[in-house]
Amino acid sequence: MVGLVINDSDADPGRITRCGSLGEYRTRLLMLADPDTVDVLEQVGPIVWQDRKGKTHSHFLDHVAIKRDGRRLGFTDKPYRRVRPDFEYEISQVCAEAKRRGIIDELYLVTEYARDPIDLHNADLMRGCRDDEPEVDEIALDVILNMTAPRTMRDLVREIDRGPRGFRALVRRLHSGQLKQIKKEKITLDTSVVTGGVGDE
Repeated sequence: MVGLVINDSDADPGRITRCGSLGEYRTRLLMLADPDTVDVLEQVGPIVWQDRKGKTHSHFLDHVAIKRDGRRLGFTDKPYRRVRPDFEYEISQVCAEAKRRGIIDELYLVTEYARDPIDLHNADLMRGCRDDEPEVDEIALDVILNMTAPRTMRDLVREIDRGPRGFRALVRRLHSGQLKQIKKEKITLDTSVVTGGVGDE
């Protein structure tokens, strides 16, 4: 069991969310790193389904991500070696029933091959930099507003002039979408960025 606190801030202690495996934890990190995600629910159910013999079972969805546009996307984690035809049948039945009940709009099966290592690295970094620092965040925002061309994170950190705190502030701006990477890569000081709609939260 892996636990993490989500939706926490200076004004809100947030809540503890639990993952049944390291794989689930990694999937949840990726969901939380998506600027389009407003919340993630865990162990949603029970969702009742019937096997081919007509026997009734219950299934709980590992995650349901709530998106800004109101969509509810369900995710079930499973190691690839355990994805057998019987499980695929179960998931198809669960998906149909969960959609019928309005619990989700779509259901996705996630294996270890679905978690991109670059995205996972960046999600973990965003998780570690999530705590606001108002003074530095304001300086970072001013620096971003004055950008007229692509810049490296290193250049921006120097301009912010608050050391590692400046880097963390920029990572938060990447998470919000106010900054965007020029190319997909692990976020480092050498990462080149452009503005991505300052003011969009």
